[in-house]
Amino acid sequence: MKICTFKEEKIEKVGIIYKDQVIDIALLSDTLSNLGKEEFPAIWSIVELIQKWEKVKKMMKVGEKTFGNKFLPIFSAKKPALGAPVARESKIICLGKNYSAHAKETGSSIPEAPILFGKFADCIVANEAPVIYPEYAKRIDPEIELAVVIGKVGKNIPIKNAMEYVFGYTIANDITEREMEYSDMKKGQPWFRSKNFDKAMPIGPYIVTKDEIKNPDKLDIELSVNGKVRQKGNTKDMIFKINYLIYYISQYLTLYPGDIISTGTVSGIAPVKKGDVIQCYIEKIGTLKNRVK
Repeated sequence: MKICTFKEEKIEKVGIIYKDQVIDIALLSDTLSNLGKEEFPAIWSIVELIQKWEKVKKMMKVGEKTFGNKFLPIFSAKKPALGAPVARESKIICLGKNYSAHAKETGSSIPEAPILFGKFADCIVANEAPVIYPEYAKRIDPEIELAVVIGKVGKNIPIKNAMEYVFGYTIANDITEREMEYSDMKKGQPWFRSKNFDKAMPIGPYIVTKDEIKNPDKLDIELSVNGKVRQKGNTKDMIFKINYLIYYISQYLTLYPGDIISTGTVSGIAPVKKGDVIQCYIEKIGTLKNRVK
């Protein structure tokens, strides 16, 4: 299934994309509960949906069975603009140089262990929303990445069990102020400034649940700017695979439902300018699209 967020009458809601329409989960749960079919939980956020996913799947089946052909028109939101499918309380854990070719193009050696850094929720941008080019910036680069959405609480997770903690996958675009990044690296300083300016992390357009993606370590990735391909690769070339990343990160941090692990970018980084349209495509997920403003 595809999970999304949207606004209706300025109220933030969570939905499921069903036959190309967005099902309002809060409305569905309230209606079914009032009909006495079963007491379904009210779901108002991505984290609640992840935590109560088995109930949500059952709710969808009961809704289809109860309303039949009326299911879609009754519970569909009216052409909503999708928000970013990430909660503001979620951690965004990013990987640096997780593809050999990208490490080489930045003049770096291939890392012996995962390189971790974080981005704040303030960076999050939804699909079709603008990426803001900072006034002080000299060069900003988009970086397409497969993002893993965590499904349950985990600490010191064994590699053999790591994929049990995945809820699904989405697309991330790790926007970076490249000149600032290189300058700080030369001084031995962290990448914090170059990665954490406002609107520097488009995520979306939705979360695809893991049952629809059997092998996330073999997905085509492509980033284009104004229709011209800039980055192209496959997740099979990640240095550290998803199961290892979950194991490794959980040694240091407790992972919670809704947390994001952005798994690093492929080679081909290059700057964008104001007015450019960035499209990030990942096989079996879709396309994340943003204009630079």
